[in-house]
Amino acid sequence: MRGFEIPVFKPLYMVLSWERSLRLTLWRNFTRVAYHTPMFKLLCRSVGKNPYLIGGIPQVTGHLNIVLGDNVVVHGKSSFIGAKVFDAPTLTVGNNTHLGYELTINVGRDVTIGNNVLIGAGVNLCSYDSHPINPEERHLPASPDTSKPIVIEDNTWIGINAMILKGVTVGKNSIVANGSVVMSKVPPNSLAIGNPARCFPLRY
Repeated sequence: MRGFEIPVFKPLYMVLSWERSLRLTLWRNFTRVAYHTPMFKLLCRSVGKNPYLIGGIPQVTGHLNIVLGDNVVVHGKSSFIGAKVFDAPTLTVGNNTHLGYELTINVGRDVTIGNNVLIGAGVNLCSYDSHPINPEERHLPASPDTSKPIVIEDNTWIGINAMILKGVTVGKNSIVANGSVVMSKVPPNSLAIGNPARCFPLRY
């Protein structure tokens, strides 16, 4: 019995495959519009026009102020974390920006993402140390002084699994390559690549 197989009758299974695809598409769009998007809006301070959630509602922790512009894409499998040592940590996202799959943003005082930004899967933005360096104090929250803002300017592209650390500004039109660790400012129109990342002029 374990070796029994049903032959693939192509016309029948093509119809079943089409029906399954249509049914799942309709259901996903219904839950996105009727449930996920309104629930996510409750977690935000303000949301612009046409937010588009993919795959559910992101995890939001801490007293985080989220401000989204128009036409922002957000993947449900993402984490937005507000540091508890601040009264109002703020994540600001501009218009026409794509926040990628499994994105993690650790917000100290503030993280700002501009317009027309593409952020790939698995990216980590960390503007706060979370815990002290001293091992005797490491179970406590880090001092608020360890927070430095992250600014990602307009028209930038952050590649898959990149990490951007506190105090970094990624200049306009720049690219951060896949897997890079950015610890210092990226000038406009640059390619940042490596660990730690080095910057090179972009040639179009």
